[in-house]
Amino acid sequence: MHSMQIGEIESGKPGEGILNASGHVQELERNFSLLNMCAVGIAIGNCWAITGATIRLAIYNGGPPGFIYQFIVAGALYLCITASLAELASAIPSAGGVYHWASVTPGRKTGRICGFFAGYWNSLAYTFGACSLAAVSSEGLVELYGLRRPDFESKNWHVFVCYLIIIWLSCSVLLFGNRLLPALNNRLMALVIGGWFVTLIVVGVMSAQGGRSHASSDFVWRKWQNETGYTSNGLVFVLGMLNGSFAIGTPDCTTHMSEEIPKPERNIPKAMGIQMISSFLTTLVYLIVLFYGISDWDAVTQRSQHSETFFLTEMYHQATGTVSGSIGLSVVVILPVMGSVLGSMLTASRVFWSLARDKATPFPDTLGRVSRRWKNPFASIVFMGCFATVMACIYLGSPTAFEAFVGSFVVLTTLSYLAALLPFLFSGRTSVPPGPFFLRGVLGYIINCVSCAFMTVWLVFYCFPYVYPVEAENMNYSSLITGGLTIVVGIIWFIRRDVYESPPIVLKQE
Repeated sequence: MHSMQIGEIESGKPGEGILNASGHVQELERNFSLLNMCAVGIAIGNCWAITGATIRLAIYNGGPPGFIYQFIVAGALYLCITASLAELASAIPSAGGVYHWASVTPGRKTGRICGFFAGYWNSLAYTFGACSLAAVSSEGLVELYGLRRPDFESKNWHVFVCYLIIIWLSCSVLLFGNRLLPALNNRLMALVIGGWFVTLIVVGVMSAQGGRSHASSDFVWRKWQNETGYTSNGLVFVLGMLNGSFAIGTPDCTTHMSEEIPKPERNIPKAMGIQMISSFLTTLVYLIVLFYGISDWDAVTQRSQHSETFFLTEMYHQATGTVSGSIGLSVVVILPVMGSVLGSMLTASRVFWSLARDKATPFPDTLGRVSRRWKNPFASIVFMGCFATVMACIYLGSPTAFEAFVGSFVVLTTLSYLAALLPFLFSGRTSVPPGPFFLRGVLGYIINCVSCAFMTVWLVFYCFPYVYPVEAENMNYSSLITGGLTIVVGIIWFIRRDVYESPPIVLKQE
C-alpha cells in the first residue's frame, strides 16, 4: 500500500499523467455536471418506483400503516448513513467508493484486506440489485401482457427472455454510449419525476370517481395488519423495514462516478444529499396516495386475477377502475425501474473496474483497462453483463434460488458500509483528512454512531425468515449467500494478495 499527499490529488484530464484520489492516472472523461450527477442518483435510486414495484416484499408486515412508518424510520436512518458516507466521499473522491475508504480508515495493515472484501461486497451488491430490478421489470411486463389475455399463462422463460433483453440493452448503452450517459440520465430523471407526478394525479383523482371512494384514514394510518405468522408486532415492524432499506439503500451510488465529474469532493456530497432527500419525500407521498386508493385490501394480499407477483397492477386497478388505467400506471413504474437497472450496472462496473485496476481480480490487465475508443471500462461492463446472464439462468432453473441471491443486496451493501465507517468511528474520526463536507464536533460522532449501530443490529434482522412458519420457499437465505460469497472472496484474496495493490492512504498535507 502506498500513501500520497492531498496536494497530489488533482482532477486533471485523461492521459495527462495526473493522479486522482484513487492513486491512478486520470483516464475517464469528466463529462458529468452536478445536475447530471443528481440525475444519476435519482435514476439509480428511483425510490418511489422501486418501492412500488417491490411492494410485495413487505406488504404483509403491518399493512399500509406498517409500510409507511417502517419507511419513515428506514429513511431517517439512511439519511444518517448518507451523511456519514458523504464525509468520506468528500475526503477521498475515488471511483472505488467504500472499497477505497475501507482500505484507508482501518490503517495500512488491516485496511488492505478490509478494503478488498468491502470492494467485492459492494460490487456484488449492485450487480444483484441490477438483477433483481431486471427480474421485477420482466415480471411486470409479462403480467401486463397477460392482463388482456385471460388464457395466457406466465412461464419462467417469458421472464427470462425479457430479463436478458433488459440487461443487455443496458450493457449496450453503457458500452457504446458513454458520452450520451449524462443526457440520458437527465431524461431518466425527468421520467422518474414526471411519472411520480402523473401517478399521484391519476390515483388521487380517479380513486374517488365512478362510485369508488378513498380508503379511510384509519386503514391508511392506524389499522395494523400482521399477516406474517410472527406473533411479535415489534419484530414484524423491524422485518418490514427491509423493503424500505432495499429501495432507499443506495446512498453511495454516485460516489463511484467521482472520477467522471469536476470537483468531486464538493459535488458528490451534494448529489448524495439531493438523491436521498428527494427519494425519501417522493416515496413517502407516493405511498400515502397509493394506499388511499385501495378499496379491497384482501384482493391485494390474495394476489387476485389481475396480478400474481406484481402487486401494483391490482392496486392500480382498484384506484382507476379500469384495466387500461392499471396497465398505463404500471408502465409508468416499470420504465423508470428499467432505468435503475442501467444505473445499477453502471455502478457495479465502476466498482469492479476499480478492483481490477488494483489487481484484486483475475485478468486485471483486461478487466482494469479503459477502452481508448469508448472511454469506459469496456471489459468490466461486459463481465457484469455475463454475470447477470448467469443469474438469469439460475432464475430459469429456480426462481427461489435466484431470490436467495438477489435478496442479499441489503446485507452486502451494509457490510461494505460498515467496513469503511466502523474503523473511521473507532479512530476518533481522524483516519482521513476532512474534506469540504465534514460534520464537525459532537454532531459527527452522533450521526456516525447512529449509522453504525443501526447497520450492525439490523444486519441480524435482515437475515430473519420473511414469514412464519418457515418453509424452503419462504426462507431468507441472505446469511447463507453472503457467507458463501464471502468465502469465495476469501479464496480470491489468498490467490491475489501477493500482487494486489491496495488504494493509497491519503495523508494530511504538512
